[in-house]
Amino acid sequence: MARKNAPSPGRVPLARNLRHSGDGPLGKAKSPRYGAAHAGSAFNLGSLMSEPIVPHFHNDRGVAVIEIGAREFKCVGALPPNDHPHVYCDMGDQNEFICPYCSTLYRHDPTLDPHVARPPDSALRD
Repeated sequence: MARKNAPSPGRVPLARNLRHSGDGPLGKAKSPRYGAAHAGSAFNLGSLMSEPIVPHFHNDRGVAVIEIGAREFKCVGALPPNDHPHVYCDMGDQNEFICPYCSTLYRHDPTLDPHVARPPDSALRD
């Protein structure tokens, strides 16, 4: 007689309690930066909204260069519904980034707020 909780032949048993152990897929530690914060198995509601919102920019007018105050941002191409997949862009220590989808050149300007662009209508607002 087969055990009650034994996997069927040819099936891999599911990993149990990964969420509660703090382990991610394949035994890798979960990033503390993304997803819901955990304190053991209880949620830490005080830190759920502590992440800054990543600024989004578009090039609906087709300008040659968009100057932005952020080094990490998302490019959406044109305004929805004509947008391309939203691409997460990270300039790192560089001052320019070219979007791989729409080829928009973004240039970092440290005098601008992270959610501000030049031209100003290139910043996507909710």
